[in-house]
Amino acid sequence: MPRFVKLKTAIPWTMLTILLGPLSAVAAVAPPDEVPSRRVTYADLDLTRNAGVAVLYARIKSAAREVCLPVYSWVAEDTKATQQCREQALARAITDVNTPALTSYYLEKRSR
Repeated sequence: MPRFVKLKTAIPWTMLTILLGPLSAVAAVAPPDEVPSRRVTYADLDLTRNAGVAVLYARIKSAAREVCLPVYSWVAEDTKATQQCREQALARAITDVNTPALTSYYLEKRSR
């Protein structure tokens, strides 16, 4: 059975309304049915080895970047919201995998 973690995120609609102004009024009333997500597979990795843990961490981090794309990269608030989204998505995915080696690796990366 393949092992994977589904990485989900949602950008608050109020933030979109603030950033996009009147153009987002329709979107704020009718949010999409699905939250952006990416499936990160790791059945091919040996999570008892540091190399496997590092590869899974990189895959999860990459998926977090994909699902948390900024609306406008030149808006400071958007950049901050994007970074927060990525951090939350990464933390949730690490928790979902629930592997001590990956959790330790993640905490070590955060402390740097």
